[in-house]
Amino acid sequence: MFTVELKKFFQPFLILVALMITIVYYNQQLSFIHTYWPNTGLVSIYDHASDWQDRFGKTLEEEDIAEIESEYYTLINQADRIISENSIAQHLKLGNYAEFESWYDKNLPLGAINERNEKEKEIVEQIDEIQQDLIDETGNSIVDKINVLQNLIHSMKQFNSADTFLNNEHYTEKERMRLSEIIFIEEGWRNILPTELSTIFDAHFKSILTLLIFLLSLLIPSVFVRDRLLGLQKLQWSSRHGRNILWTQFVSGMIASILLITCIVGLFWGLLYLTDFTQYFSNGLNSFFIRDDEPLMVSLFRWTFGEWIIKLVLLVYLIGMAYSGILIFLSQTSKHYLSLLMKIIPVGFIFIAIANRVFKDAFYLKNDLYQWTNIPLVELYVGILLFVLCTGLPIIYCIHQRNKDLVS
Repeated sequence: MFTVELKKFFQPFLILVALMITIVYYNQQLSFIHTYWPNTGLVSIYDHASDWQDRFGKTLEEEDIAEIESEYYTLINQADRIISENSIAQHLKLGNYAEFESWYDKNLPLGAINERNEKEKEIVEQIDEIQQDLIDETGNSIVDKINVLQNLIHSMKQFNSADTFLNNEHYTEKERMRLSEIIFIEEGWRNILPTELSTIFDAHFKSILTLLIFLLSLLIPSVFVRDRLLGLQKLQWSSRHGRNILWTQFVSGMIASILLITCIVGLFWGLLYLTDFTQYFSNGLNSFFIRDDEPLMVSLFRWTFGEWIIKLVLLVYLIGMAYSGILIFLSQTSKHYLSLLMKIIPVGFIFIAIANRVFKDAFYLKNDLYQWTNIPLVELYVGILLFVLCTGLPIIYCIHQRNKDLVS
């Protein structure tokens, strides 16, 4: 009986539709981390992170930071020499890079290109010609390198004093004690973890869960409604084994959901191992790469980045299985496809909204659920609560319906 019910979920047409949805969704959402990340100004930051990882390992010690600062001042000296020899800079009486940077900030036109007057156009041409000289032999801008190193060194210096860093109005007393231990006593701030890498990963796994919500809605509930419309449940009830049909359908539906979730998570999690980001999987979750305007992008846990990803996978399973449970319950209580569809649409959007709250900055202080509750691991507790409640509904229905059928 169980194998018969399980086979009903493997319908070639629906599987083909699910495959097409997966391909389209991958191209629209899930391919971003593989194709377009990092982008714009973050490219240089990730290049430096990768270089430092190769040269220094997972963390930066004091001698490593001193070497980085030496490289920064070498670039400044190189830029000073170029500026002092540039004819346009000489005409503008700019003797070094600091003077050029000050003049640039003061005179750069801010309006639209087509609204610039002749003087503004001339200034832009002067800037372009000076910056052309500030390109090294590899074709990379010295200005970009200086700016990136300047910002990263500034980020490191915010950890020079534990009292200064922790004296932030956003932290509670318990958080200060925990962060003092993890970030400063254990020197977790020295970890190399590029800017916004955790943000792009939690968005990626949230997108995987969203895809699963679509696929589960397509593949799981329609089977039970079809059986009801065909009158199969009444026929099954006439046999001794068939009197447990609701339990059998529940178990087969949950197992089919586990198989689907495992296939999708395994596929897209596996693809992440084809990226360069795997070099950071064994690095700590906290890092000096956080910006000083993002004080809540720190974690209270001693996890590595890879361990943090495993927690995201666990959340996908918990919320995905919770959604499967509610789908089975809705299919058990729906008389026809239209009734089922009208229930699934709002419930699906509710689960997507929950996923947004759970996954965004998950296990960091910035997470919305944590900010509302101040409960560490609240993301996991919400996932477990959803799983228990949503799988409990079809179980209660099965018990209630069996008792009702026995009485009648």
